[in-house]
Amino acid sequence: MAHEMTENDSAVYHKTKAWHGLGNVVDHTLSLNSALRESGLGWGVEKTNGISTHGIWTDEYRGIVRTDTQEILGIVSPQYKVVENEEVFRLAEYFSDVATVESAGSIQGGRKCYLLLNQDSFEASTNDVVERYMALFWGHDGKSSITLRPTSIRVVCKNTMDMVLSEGTKNKMTIKHHGDMDAKLQEAKDILAEYKNTGMLFRNQVDTLAKRPISHDALKRFFVDVYQRMEGEIIPIHPITPEEERSHAKAVAAIGTWDNTFERESDDNPASWWLAVNAVTDHIQHRKYARGRVSTPQVRAYSNLNGKGSDASRKVMQHALAM
Repeated sequence: MAHEMTENDSAVYHKTKAWHGLGNVVDHTLSLNSALRESGLGWGVEKTNGISTHGIWTDEYRGIVRTDTQEILGIVSPQYKVVENEEVFRLAEYFSDVATVESAGSIQGGRKCYLLLNQDSFEASTNDVVERYMALFWGHDGKSSITLRPTSIRVVCKNTMDMVLSEGTKNKMTIKHHGDMDAKLQEAKDILAEYKNTGMLFRNQVDTLAKRPISHDALKRFFVDVYQRMEGEIIPIHPITPEEERSHAKAVAAIGTWDNTFERESDDNPASWWLAVNAVTDHIQHRKYARGRVSTPQVRAYSNLNGKGSDASRKVMQHALAM
């Protein structure tokens, strides 16, 4: 996925101990105004009156053009409603009057963008700070909706997981670029204002897991269950074929990494289900992508918050809560 970062992408991160641990870092507090400027997301987009395909002009479709590079980022219908980067930053003002920006940036030449707001934090256990964030995602590729997602960052291991994890709870809001955008954005403002009251749910779940001791047998069973769920296959106990040998070795390596992380963190804290969850999600957030490609900080940031990393981390914690 490293190829998704282009010379027209940019990002800004607050302090060296931000959840991503890498990237272009600034030490000063990032307000929404300063983050918009320093992230390089101050450019705009325009919808054309039509597009030319194979030398033939048609007004049945529109192009979304990035104004500073003149690159077409997406092809859309005439009904598509443009939402500028600055409008999303203004929307973020409704999350909290004390929130600051942790990171902001784009990938794929500006086709996808993100903004991470930091509101507050709490200590799950010794030297284990969990912070409360709100992530906003949007894009100009004609496919990306505006998404609002509460999330939590564990500073020590820099893991990311959805904040609202209980079954039946709506943990994100999605706004499509059609219809009455003013009404949709107003609804988003109301939801953002309410989201700042949902942090206690996640905090209670973290506290529950942190106070639940985990035995060696339960830890082993949890790691095996999670691995098999994530990979969608049963670990061969007595491998015979070369394929089974590879599957077995891959599982042993992954679970071994989780176990090492768990043992290292249990030196400072009692062995708990919370440490077990974070041993797995630490690997999820930092692992290499397919075919050995290592993602850039910006691409990994987007995936951890709104992609496979986020979904996998949420499922890991849900499984721990259910055991």
